[in-house]
Amino acid sequence: MKFSFEVKNLGNIKHAQLKLGSFTVISGANSSGKSFVTRALYSFFSTINKDHVTGDAIKYVNQISELLRYAMYSTSTPSMSVVDLFNKTLYILDEIKDLIKSEFEACTYLEQSTRSVIVEKKIKDFEEVLLVFTKETANKKKYKNIYNNLDLVSANTKRLKSLLKNPQDLLVHKFNNGFSEALKENFQVPNLTDLHSNTIDLEDPISFDLGDLGIIKIHKETIHFNLSSGGIEKFQSLYNVVFIESPIYWKLRKPLSALRDNPMRRLRLLGRDADGLSGVPKYFYDLLDLLNQNIKANSDNQDLFELQNKIIHQLGGELDLSDSGDLTFKDLVSKKNIGINLTATGVANLGLLALLLKKNVISKGSFVFIDEPEVNLHPAWQKLMIETLYALSLNGINVVVASHSFDMMKYIENIMSDLNDDEIENHFAINHLSRTGQSLDQSLSSKQTLAKIQEDLGSPFFEMMLENEW
Repeated sequence: MKFSFEVKNLGNIKHAQLKLGSFTVISGANSSGKSFVTRALYSFFSTINKDHVTGDAIKYVNQISELLRYAMYSTSTPSMSVVDLFNKTLYILDEIKDLIKSEFEACTYLEQSTRSVIVEKKIKDFEEVLLVFTKETANKKKYKNIYNNLDLVSANTKRLKSLLKNPQDLLVHKFNNGFSEALKENFQVPNLTDLHSNTIDLEDPISFDLGDLGIIKIHKETIHFNLSSGGIEKFQSLYNVVFIESPIYWKLRKPLSALRDNPMRRLRLLGRDADGLSGVPKYFYDLLDLLNQNIKANSDNQDLFELQNKIIHQLGGELDLSDSGDLTFKDLVSKKNIGINLTATGVANLGLLALLLKKNVISKGSFVFIDEPEVNLHPAWQKLMIETLYALSLNGINVVVASHSFDMMKYIENIMSDLNDDEIENHFAINHLSRTGQSLDQSLSSKQTLAKIQEDLGSPFFEMMLENEW
């Protein structure tokens, strides 16, 4: 996925024009806005990259089923005709649910629109049986509960039909609420205004101009989406979107999971006050949920399988998630399972990539955002990390790296040295941010921009050497 976009008034970013490609680098000095961009992009991508229509449609079907079952089981000695009608409605409901899953799941918004007519025909069958059921139980004291619940069933059925026919209202609601919550949780701020680069003048909104894909504006606490159908289609067609940051979260995985599952924590979140913020970003929990889904393994991509084994060989073992949810490091030599807390911190980031490949959490079409991948890594492992990320990008996994490591830039330069100019420009998107959060070197090639980044990152060391000479 390759496109250019413009960001204004986001954190330290005053005005930046950036590019995304198969292998994207966002670099610059500290406080230049690298992490703001990657976290915001992840929050947006992960919000859009969800099948909201299928989820809500299944929810309506389940509610209808519960209403029918409750009414039926609260009625003593119903007639055979009533029992038969009850069983028919449940049978058709199961068919509707199966159709929604088979026709909608794993489909984009536009694909769902073309397939909704198939489900609508089955809903019409359900309504015909429901009408007979309603007439059979009308004006009969014995069936008062059933009759009243059938009225609720009919209302929910109309909502289901409306959702499938016109999903736009649902998507607007889900996009707005989802993006707002994702930003607050991923940046750990109680209000969207805290993300504005100028908290004094909030009239000039935070904006993301995605070109042909659409525009997003955040004005104070309100988000305005203006996405094209093609834009929604592109983001929804992505495979899983993940964000990887500090390995320390994975060492504290169990207590952090317990924190999220705490009922009082959930109540505070619903209140949306500052106390509801846990200090743990949503992207960590998102990735944890993906790992727990037991996605069917994909054995088709031999290159990714070999890459997974290369990481395991280099680390001398692999991360493994047990059925009980324990994350351990399986040592290749001793064959022992070592608790993640007893391993080197750098093992977590590299080992996590191998685990994501093994579990098929990331595959062709994924987006992997990784903030400061150099943290806690020995120089040899930093090189392995860049080589791994580059290999992922060659296999259709979009990689976005935010880094201010001179060494990491050098490793990327080494990769570029084996490529011609066209290969570099087609594959890489190199972005250089100034200390004031503005784009630099936009007219330069990717290779030239990378050289400017190295010059920028290396200047403190060079200045220190000059001071020592004096």
